[in-house]
Amino acid sequence: INMNIQGGQYLDQAGNRVRRWTWPNSVMSSGAHVPLSPIFISLNRHVGVRILGQDKIAVSFLAMGQQAKFNVGTKVQVSDIGRLPPPARLGKDELLLLAIRVRILWLFDRLRGCLNFPSNEQWDKIKPPAYLITQTLKVLQLCTTSDISDELRSSVRAIVNA
Repeated sequence: INMNIQGGQYLDQAGNRVRRWTWPNSVMSSGAHVPLSPIFISLNRHVGVRILGQDKIAVSFLAMGQQAKFNVGTKVQVSDIGRLPPPARLGKDELLLLAIRVRILWLFDRLRGCLNFPSNEQWDKIKPPAYLITQTLKVLQLCTTSDISDELRSSVRAIVNA
């Protein structure tokens, strides 16, 4: 779970976005307003998280039949988008790691295709899952918007397009 003063997102263990939202009355820089619908997550048998609103975020702990709940939410409103900190820039290492991660996911997808259809001579023509295409496009977009050298930019493109 990643939250800020504008909204938040919930990712699964593989890092894929499950849900994204904006807080009511927050100032958005771009994109559509996606209201929060309640989120209930059981991290394990003993720890759970409930997100009902910006000021209604609870972490609960359960042990030996006893439960303890802690409200960790607070109401924060932004009145001036100009006062928001600029989005964090990805460094050279992070960008390369993202590109390599996407490439590995592509390779796993191809392996899965080979294992599922070993006698199919046209497994090259099977389209990859949409999330892989989206992640590839995001990495390439980060490449064009980041302040990196042309050499690194071409390296990242070569990794994801190999």
